This record gives sequence, structure tokens and C-alpha cells, in this order.
Amino acid sequence: MKIGRLLGAGNTASVYEWGITEAIKILHDPIGGFHEAAKEARNAEMINARGLRTPRFSGMIQYEGKSCLIYEKVEGPTMLASIMPTTLSVSRHAKLMARLHDELHRVKIDIAANLKTELSKAIQMTEVITDQEKSQSIESLEALPDGSALCHYDFHPGNIILSPDGPVMIDWLNALVGNPYADVARTFMLINAHALPSNAPAWLRKREYRELFGEAYIAEYAKRSAMDRSDLEDWFVPTLAARLSELRGEDQCETLLQLRSRLGR
Repeated sequence: MKIGRLLGAGNTASVYEWGITEAIKILHDPIGGFHEAAKEARNAEMINARGLRTPRFSGMIQYEGKSCLIYEKVEGPTMLASIMPTTLSVSRHAKLMARLHDELHRVKIDIAANLKTELSKAIQMTEVITDQEKSQSIESLEALPDGSALCHYDFHPGNIILSPDGPVMIDWLNALVGNPYADVARTFMLINAHALPSNAPAWLRKREYRELFGEAYIAEYAKRSAMDRSDLEDWFVPTLAARLSELRGEDQCETLLQLRSRLGR
């Protein structure tokens, strides 16, 4: 079978039509991609078993020497593309995303917590901070409660498809089990980043709309959960420190400055 129309593309993978009812996610890296695909396949099987709003996973294959994952094709635009540059649209979608996130965190999961362990590993791998900054970040992380929630850990409007049957959450590569406030902190950090992709939609390019989206999302999530703003603040240092290993260039510099500002308080 040959790939069909391009459905979406990111830094690590592109998604194409695969027949009539499925989509194929092709990882760009022919070497490291196998490990990432195998990890996502394990996560996808675990997610599907819990009946979440996510595409059905069909399996992992090789296509032209690259590792690929086969999913149910979900029709519809992403939330990122659907938001209009108006206060009403930004606020409405932010609240919807908060409701979905809270719904996800209420799912019962019988898997041991691994979020703090994975964040600690990511902090240790980071090359742009000093040993002292690593120690401070890990000490901050270790002082926080583990939790037992299913965390997407890359939850943002670009990973939500607004299908005719309702919103669908995609891209579970980073899924972890742990404290839900860590997941919320990561999402808030992603939304408020200054560095933007070149194809960012109009609303995302306006700082006031990004800030409105972030605040509306946090307010709605807090209303639906027991989260206090201080709970969120506690997770920012380890979240920023762990994020550094994923970034390069301007994005990394911005995150490093934010981390050092918080460590210096």
C-alpha cells in the first residue's frame, strides 16, 4: 500500500492517509525512530484499553526503512487551527481543553508512577545547566508528591482534533503516570512559550491571546479539580529543567532563562 494525502507534520514525524479509514504516522529518524515508535506503540495500546477519546491503534510497521504507527483516521481540524483570534473563541476553546484534561486525569490507572523518575533522568541529561542547577531542580522535584494520574505530557491545542463526534486526543508518545499538576504545568509552559513555529495561526501570534488562553485554561481546570495556583507553581522548576533536553536554539535559551529566574528566587 502507498501513503496518501499528508494530514499533518511535526518535528519528529509526518502523518498520511493509509487506505480509506486509517492513517500512518511515519517517524523521520530511520535509526532512533524505532525506539520512539515502540514506546508510542506501548502507550497507544495502554490508552486504547481504557476507552479514552483517542484514535484506535492498529499496530507498528516499517515503511521505506522507517518506523511507523497505524491509527484510525480521525476527520476534523485541530483545536489549534480552529481557534479564531477573538476573546470568545480563545476563551471557549481553553475551557474545553481544561475539561478534557481534567477528564483524562480522572481515568483510573493501575500502572506504577514513573513521571518523577523520567523527569529526573531528563534533568540529568541536560547539558546546558550546571551540576548545582541540576541538583536544585532534582531536589525540588523529589519534594513533590508522586500522584497516580494518567498524564499526556504534551497536551496542547495541536494535539486535539475536533472531530464531528467530539474532541479526540492524539500523540501519546510522552504519556506518563504521576501527579496531574505536573501535566498541567507542562501544558501551561507550552502555551506561554515566546518562541513560535513559523506557521503559527493568527491567535497564537498575539501575546495577549496566548496569555488569555493560558489563564482561562488554568482557571477552568482549577474549578474542576482541587488544584490551587501554588500547586502549579511548585512544578515549574522541574518542568522547565526537564524540558531543556528537548530544545535547541531560541527555545532552549528562553526556557533556560525562565529556569534560572525561578532558581534564583
